[in-house]
Amino acid sequence: MGQKRSESLLLRGTVWLAVTSLIVKILSAVYRIPFQNMVGNIGFYIYQQVYPFYGIGMTFALTGFPTFISKKVAQESDEFQKKVVARNYWYLLLAFGCCLFGGMQLFANRIASGMGDPRLTVVIQNVSWMYLLLPFLAVGRGYCQGNLDMATTAHSQLVEQLIRVGVILAAAYIGIKQHLSLYLIGSWAILGGTFGALAASIFFWPVFWRNLRSVKMTVSFSELKKLARSLFSEGLIFCLNAALLILLQLIDSFTLKKYLQTTGLLPAAAASLKGVFDRGQPLLQLGLVITNAIAVSSLPTLVKQQQRQNEKVLKLRINQLFQLALLFALAAAVGLAVLMPQINWVLFGSTQGSWALAVNSVTIPLVTIITLDNVLLQIEEQQSAALKIILLIMVAKLIFNRLLIAPLGINGAAWASVLSLLLGTIVAGKLEKKTGFSYLKDHNWLWKMSGTLILMGAGTYLTADLVQQTVSFSRHGSLLILLVAIPIGGAIFFLLAFCLHILDWKLLKQH
Repeated sequence: MGQKRSESLLLRGTVWLAVTSLIVKILSAVYRIPFQNMVGNIGFYIYQQVYPFYGIGMTFALTGFPTFISKKVAQESDEFQKKVVARNYWYLLLAFGCCLFGGMQLFANRIASGMGDPRLTVVIQNVSWMYLLLPFLAVGRGYCQGNLDMATTAHSQLVEQLIRVGVILAAAYIGIKQHLSLYLIGSWAILGGTFGALAASIFFWPVFWRNLRSVKMTVSFSELKKLARSLFSEGLIFCLNAALLILLQLIDSFTLKKYLQTTGLLPAAAASLKGVFDRGQPLLQLGLVITNAIAVSSLPTLVKQQQRQNEKVLKLRINQLFQLALLFALAAAVGLAVLMPQINWVLFGSTQGSWALAVNSVTIPLVTIITLDNVLLQIEEQQSAALKIILLIMVAKLIFNRLLIAPLGINGAAWASVLSLLLGTIVAGKLEKKTGFSYLKDHNWLWKMSGTLILMGAGTYLTADLVQQTVSFSRHGSLLILLVAIPIGGAIFFLLAFCLHILDWKLLKQH
């Protein structure tokens, strides 16, 4: 009876955590739209230049390290040993967080100069404060999840995001009303992450006060070194995989504005263009919400459930998962690309940069497949292969940015992201030998999928073009186009997908 109740609580907690994570991801994408409308392209540029430092830190605190620590805690049968494991990882992450905080405080000016904008120094220093809360969040979440308490993590995520978004939008609103410097507004807005993390830490105070405080057992330096090796290999690789898009943004923060200036643009004009390019980030995040949910949550569960079953059955199920995730990712990319001028106008008040944002939408299916391949590689204990893929993508992005931004502007930055991710997809498919590209070898499925996406794209474009002829070219007119074209495009996609049997209810329910 007690076991059934425990399983029921775990199931409810897991569902609540999944729903909360979805809400958090949507909030994380949507708040940027009113923020950009309030502060404009330059203000958005200031925030987005430094955002990758926050994004990487929260990947550490929200997914990567907590998942790793929860696995280590769950492996211990003795309650005291669970506390010892959590306490030891807290020591390591406390040192790690303090080093990152100290480094960013000391070298903020150099980092800002490396981005080509010394005025970002205070913004960078302000984002560093959240790293001091990293050990409390990561270990607190990991310990709770390792003890099957998903609800505490879910509540902390939701409160953290609500506080953060509230501070960011309040900073923008008050700053604009008071006619304050955009750099000052950006430095306040970026502190939203620290306030959110502080609020989330309160949920884990009982963990440290009641549980870990009682652990008096000493730990040797050699033991900590051994624990650090696993934490900063397996755990860190999982973090980097989850932060793949953020890493590309970080490279753009250091290169895009500087390379635009080499073409003769003044710093203010280059910053404004960088702000336009950054409009794509919330759109990509929204496009990846569903596919990430399918990819990251379903694959480990599927492998675990099928471990004792026929390998052919397992491979078939994994291929179906890849096809499902790729189908939705491509549909999101096509929809965004076709309707980008209208989406850009409605959300951001102009069509500037629509071509670059349309090209950038191609990154959605590429990131989806790389994420799936890397999760499989980690399940198969091939962490080094997953790390090589991430490093390859980053190096390729640096090279393509250098080659393409000067002649093509922000369009070049978009193509650089697509080409680097395409290279990563090819390498990931070759390294992941068990599955590889087997999900693409079903030529019948490929033809049906291609036909569905082409007809969906054509139907959406023709609908938008038809409505465009009857409305004014304005924000309201573009909104009307979207309200008509999106449902029609969605209806064409689902109707064809179900009729051609590339989607079925059983497959959707499994994931």
